Parts: sequence; structure tokens; C-alpha cells
Amino acid sequence: MEKSIPCKNCGNYFSGKFCNACGEKVYTSHDKSMAHIFEEGLHFITHFEGSFLTTLKTIITKPGKFSMDYCNGIRKKYFKPVSLFLLLIVLYLLFPRFQGLNMKLDTYATDKYGFTWVSVPLIKAKKEKKAVEYRELAVIYDAKSSSVSKIALFFIIPIAAAIVLLLFFNIRKYYFDHLILSFELSAFYIALHFLLVPFLSFIAEWINKEWMQFFWDDNLWLTWFQVLLDLMFVSAAFKRFYGQKWIWIIPKALIYTFLFQVLVIYLYRLLVLVVTLMLC
Repeated sequence: MEKSIPCKNCGNYFSGKFCNACGEKVYTSHDKSMAHIFEEGLHFITHFEGSFLTTLKTIITKPGKFSMDYCNGIRKKYFKPVSLFLLLIVLYLLFPRFQGLNMKLDTYATDKYGFTWVSVPLIKAKKEKKAVEYRELAVIYDAKSSSVSKIALFFIIPIAAAIVLLLFFNIRKYYFDHLILSFELSAFYIALHFLLVPFLSFIAEWINKEWMQFFWDDNLWLTWFQVLLDLMFVSAAFKRFYGQKWIWIIPKALIYTFLFQVLVIYLYRLLVLVVTLMLC
């Protein structure tokens, strides 16, 4: 029989390589060798690449299957939904080509996005309170909004899950299941709107600067094309995940797509505006 040893983490006596109480590993001299460091690095790269590519392929080719498998306990081969969402957010924040979700104060102050009803009085009140000019306030706001926008992103998923829950209230699923699907839907939305489209715009500008006109905000063709892709993805995901007939799926996908774009994204930007101005 193996000799019982005390766990250095929790003090529990156990035998074997891992503590049966807290899971702490028994480290040996091999764990401090350079060979072990390279082994762990290789394992991380291969595991990350395998699970990430599998998840990405599944989401693109079979919308809803990743969420369905994950909720049914098939998780080992996939990237965790939260980790996937956060990874896309990090990539978006590291390579921001357009304003995307985090808009500048100048954008809020214009009529284009429909925030002047709240931005103008808030900006005026903040200028009077801080005794600063608009341009100085805009610089302060733009510096602080980056941090606020990251934290506020976590409000998107539960609100989106609540919408899905209401649309499929007659289907017996846990809120957890709706939440996981919302992670997948939101991940696709961010990947399409704030990673793929900006990347394509970069390629277009590199080939021919005149092609950038296609990616301007006033190009309704691009806007409606993205909305169509959103609708197709949501419809396919709903169909696979909930198994209802298309006659029910398509109207619900239309409602979700509309509410997510108009309500969730709008509320998110409104939240960022209000909170950031409060912190300025």
C-alpha cells in the first residue's frame, strides 16, 4: 500500500498523485525540469488548437449543435462557451478597426445613432459640474469608456438569454441551456460584425482604397447582408437546438434578431454612455 502523505494545500492525508479532497497534485523533481515545461507548453497548444478549431468548425457548419452537445454533457472536445466569448472579446479589443460596441463621445453626441435624447443633457450637466469644455470631456470619456465597455459586455448574454427564454417558454429547458445558446449566438454576432467585417475591410483597403466605400456605415447593402447572415444563423441554431417546425422558428428568429440588434446592443451602448459619464 502507498504511504499516506499530507496535502500541502489543505492538509488532508492521502495516497497517490492527487489529493482526494482538493485535487492538489504531488509535484516531483520532474515537474521542475525544462523538459516538463516544454511538455506543458506543447499540451496547451495542441489542446487549445484542437478544441478551439473543433468548436469553431461546429458553430460555422452546424449552428446550435455546439450548444446542444454542451448542454447534453458532451464537452471535452469543445472550447468552453464563456472562454470562447471572452477570447472573441479580447481579439475585438486588441484589434479595433471600427468603433463597434465602444463608441466615442463624439458619436453619441450626433443624431446618427439615436442617443442625443440622453447624451446631450448628460454631457451638458457633466460639463457644468466639472467646469470643462466639451473637447476636454470627450478626451476623458474616450479614455475611460474602454474599461467600462469591457465590463458591460457581461450584461449582453443574460439579457439575450432572457429573450430566448421568453420565445421558447413552452419548451422545458433550464435557463442554463438558453444561456449557453446565447453565448453561441453572441459569439457569432461579435465574430461577424466586429472581427470578420473589419478584417475584410482591411484587406479591401490594402488591395484598393476605393473598395473601402463598401464598408462605410452608410452602405445599406452591407448592413442588410449582415442582418441576413444573422437571421440565417439564428434560424438554423434555433431549429437544431429546439427542434420546432420552421413555421415557428422563422418568426422567432426574426423577433430575436430584431430585439438583439435594436434592444440589447442599444441598451449596452446606453449603459456604457451613462456609466462612463458618471465616472468622468
